[in-house]
Amino acid sequence: MDELYREAGTTLLEEPDSSMELMDTHREDEDHIRKIKEFQDYLQMVKIMIKPGCSEEVLKVALNSMSSLVGILAFMSYPKHRSSL
Repeated sequence: MDELYREAGTTLLEEPDSSMELMDTHREDEDHIRKIKEFQDYLQMVKIMIKPGCSEEVLKVALNSMSSLVGILAFMSYPKHRSSL
């Protein structure tokens, strides 16, 4: 009987723990949400800086940067190119 218990215990310890997988998924979700919040904070900073009266140079840099970012994200979102990254 002790041998059966020992074998069952070993088997249970060796199998992947689904609660650990759930915790990992939860951490990944939290990290993803944190990064989205960080992105939104940066976007809000840009909105604050780019207002009527800002310098032409600041506006030009913001437009060029946003244009580049949108172009890169559009390229990465296109399914044909996603697999090659």
